[in-house]
Amino acid sequence: MNRELKEILEKSSKALEKLQDTVEEFTDDLADDASDLWEDMKDNFSGVNEKLKTATKDLDQKSEEANLQAHLGAMEAHDKMNHIKESVEEFTQKVSSKAETTIDTAALRAHLAKMEAEDFWERKGKILTSEFNESREKVQNLTIEAVGEIKDYFEKLTETLSKKS
Repeated sequence: MNRELKEILEKSSKALEKLQDTVEEFTDDLADDASDLWEDMKDNFSGVNEKLKTATKDLDQKSEEANLQAHLGAMEAHDKMNHIKESVEEFTQKVSSKAETTIDTAALRAHLAKMEAEDFWERKGKILTSEFNESREKVQNLTIEAVGEIKDYFEKLTETLSKKS
């Protein structure tokens, strides 16, 4: 189970890095406000990618606590991605069509989503730990599914942007 999770975590991290590289190709054509938003989104992506990489590293350790942290980290990355998904999709659409419109709303949504994700983990971290201890296999399967969704999402965005260039 851990080998499968480690593989999907690594694939998700690579998909995110490919997405970032693809968007970087468009940055010269972006309006200033879109470039600023991209810089904010890169920070959010870095947070997601850091969680994925930390989870991968935690899986290499043999302790139960490290494995728990790996699963919680992967679930946190999934939750963060879900909270910024709408803003990222809106940004991707604007970049792919090279529209030069005001995107302050998207920046605000991304910021609010980040705050919501942080609040969520502050409230739910202990509950998730308890649920993990009660049903390890269920959480492992959910983690693999969640990280798979992250990988698929990044690959889809990369494909969308690649088709537009």
